[in-house]
Amino acid sequence: MQDLIVSSSRYWFAGIIAFYCWFSFMGASMHREKARAKIYILQNVLMFLLHLSGFLVIYIIQDDIRYVILYFIQFVFLFVIVMVYDVLYPKASRLLINNMCTLMSIGFIIIARLDFDRCLKQTVLAAIGAIFTFFVPWMLKRFRNFRNFGYLYAAVGFASLVAVLFSNKVFGANLNITIGPVSIQPSEFVKIIYIMFVASMFNYSTKFTQSFITTVIAAAHIIVLVLSNDLGSALIFAVVYLMLLYIATQNAGYLVLGTGVGAAASVAAYKLFAHVRTRITIWRDPFKTVTTSGYQICQSLFAIGAGGWIGTGLYKGMPEKVPVAVKDMIFSAITEEFGVIFAVGLLLICLNNLILMMNIASRCNTLFYRLVACGIGVTYAFQVFLTVGGCMNMIPLTGVTLPFVSYGGSSVISSLFMFGMINGMYNMREEEPSK
Repeated sequence: MQDLIVSSSRYWFAGIIAFYCWFSFMGASMHREKARAKIYILQNVLMFLLHLSGFLVIYIIQDDIRYVILYFIQFVFLFVIVMVYDVLYPKASRLLINNMCTLMSIGFIIIARLDFDRCLKQTVLAAIGAIFTFFVPWMLKRFRNFRNFGYLYAAVGFASLVAVLFSNKVFGANLNITIGPVSIQPSEFVKIIYIMFVASMFNYSTKFTQSFITTVIAAAHIIVLVLSNDLGSALIFAVVYLMLLYIATQNAGYLVLGTGVGAAASVAAYKLFAHVRTRITIWRDPFKTVTTSGYQICQSLFAIGAGGWIGTGLYKGMPEKVPVAVKDMIFSAITEEFGVIFAVGLLLICLNNLILMMNIASRCNTLFYRLVACGIGVTYAFQVFLTVGGCMNMIPLTGVTLPFVSYGGSSVISSLFMFGMINGMYNMREEEPSK
């Protein structure tokens, strides 16, 4: 009976994600808010149905009442998020909120399947983060001087990264600061501060002198990340700065020059740092070192290949054989047990988020908020690309998480903050003075 339920659920999950994606893009193409009302309801129904179905299958397999309790806790959490934004911020983007909740529900299902304790911890941290982020749209509307603290953002962000440089290594990189039982990955939060720093500096001026100063400070952030072996974050910071520089100045020469400098820096990093050469070697031929350094990416590729179109079904795959499956390689675990159709649907939801973010950026009247919205959108999209590309061996592994889906308290809380900021800017779009 269990085999029948698991086998049939694969088609069910694929169908739910397909319909959800269809409604997401329909909603994004509609211009009248009233016409979207039915889309919001359908999205919520499919989201809660997906979440319920996933935990129902898990409970049938595990026969553990803890999963029932965890399901209801998560259900209340997701319901509260939807209702809070609907009641307190009716002008916020409901499509973006629904996508965020759907991605979290997918993450909850696969993390619970892999590790109950980590899923419980993820739920608690996400709830704590959500409580704080409920105030973000209100703060953006209440306080209008966030654009005036560029150097303060730079000082706080740079100091945080330097502090991490002297912390203990995790998987060969300086990533976390541990205070008692709490471990924080500052780079996840510095991403937000960094975007606000760049936006604030260019909001003040886009002249050459200001651009040069901003470039030097941004480069200092990136160099510290490289020295910490946090190459994924370093890439994100570099790409975000280059895009914001181009958007602010509209100077294609800066874009070409920045790309050239980035390429030269990549070659220099390859020559100077052994860990960079190791990752490139693994990427070029992971099967050559399948039992050692290439083991993780090989297992990821095996998992993705084993899933097929509709997946093996929950508990019918072996995602636990992929090292760090709940974090960096969660896309592989999802593809193996939910299938390629489901994985493509997940990526389409991420693409829908990017489209919505850039649409919100285009509606911002001030350069500061427009750059912040673009920075968040680029950060989100590039992080998804690095995670999925690494799992599929399209690019070298960088060790970044899939926003809202991967396990990690710092990751999910920072993602909630970024989406809270985007919704705050969308919520106040009609009241924001132009500049």
